[in-house]
Amino acid sequence: MKNNAYIVYFLTRSLFLGFGISMLISFTGKDTYLPSLLGICLGLIITYFYQKIITKKENQTLKDLYKKNKPIGFIAKALMLISSIFLVIYTTVLYIVFVISFLLVNTPQLYVVIPFIIIGIYCAFKGLKIINRVAASLIVISIVLSIFGFIGLIKDCEITNFLPILTHTPLESLKTTLAFTGISAFPNILTLHLKPNIKNYTKFYLLASAFLVLTILIINGVFGEALSLIFRFPEYMVLKQLKIFKFIEKVENVISTVWVFDLFITLVMAIYSIKETLPEKHNKLVTTIIIAIIILFIDKTFAFNYVNELRLYFVLPYISLILAILIIPPFMYLVKKNH
Repeated sequence: MKNNAYIVYFLTRSLFLGFGISMLISFTGKDTYLPSLLGICLGLIITYFYQKIITKKENQTLKDLYKKNKPIGFIAKALMLISSIFLVIYTTVLYIVFVISFLLVNTPQLYVVIPFIIIGIYCAFKGLKIINRVAASLIVISIVLSIFGFIGLIKDCEITNFLPILTHTPLESLKTTLAFTGISAFPNILTLHLKPNIKNYTKFYLLASAFLVLTILIINGVFGEALSLIFRFPEYMVLKQLKIFKFIEKVENVISTVWVFDLFITLVMAIYSIKETLPEKHNKLVTTIIIAIIILFIDKTFAFNYVNELRLYFVLPYISLILAILIIPPFMYLVKKNH
């Protein structure tokens, strides 16, 4: 029986909160939606290879694949472990910055992150079946809340905020295209753990990407280019314009939970990936220790340290694009060896 690739929807969107969308807008302002569409096309090429790997590995786990050729298997394993650790760091930092900035302003950082991590570890250790169930239960809520936000904000958009079009250089547009490609495709590295009985892989990537482009359009349409460039979390700030019946306000805290869903599913998959990359003996204990070290590292390095957050922000498109592409050749070789 085939399962829907719900996870792809959340992974595709996860790194755009705060970091991704604001970075793209900083490159091309009101024109961001145009190179982003090209970025979707390139992202489809990368995710096509991921889907191919998942299909070709048949019912084997990645651990089985690594054994097909030890040198190449070691490279593939190392890339997967590095990617998973990066994704744990990115999703955790994004969650902390977002929650402390807008939702739990006076709460100590560790109090914010520990429950998030504990639940993430619990779900990850339960395995792919539970992760898929959680994703399946959250995706309906995410889509409904996203559509509600789009419908509520479209009336506030001004067409003049998009004019004149194509005012940015080809180099700036190329940067946006490549950044969108990398940021949207990179987390889907984690889907290589999935079994081949998945369907609608590409459709969920397209759906998530379409929502991202709509979000960019709404931000620019409501704020205009100048304001869009100022806000650190424009996708949250634009929701502040949303009201129900003109008197129910503060709905942004409810609708913005869709971004937390993305971060949570990605965190869970990244922890699961770390566990599956380690030797089977004591892998849960070692994974927990690794996650604890990562949390301590984040607490010491990024706690209210805006400079280090900016460094993480600026290297995101490079790390994401390089790892998203670099991981394909060794795994393609291993699945070819498998046949």
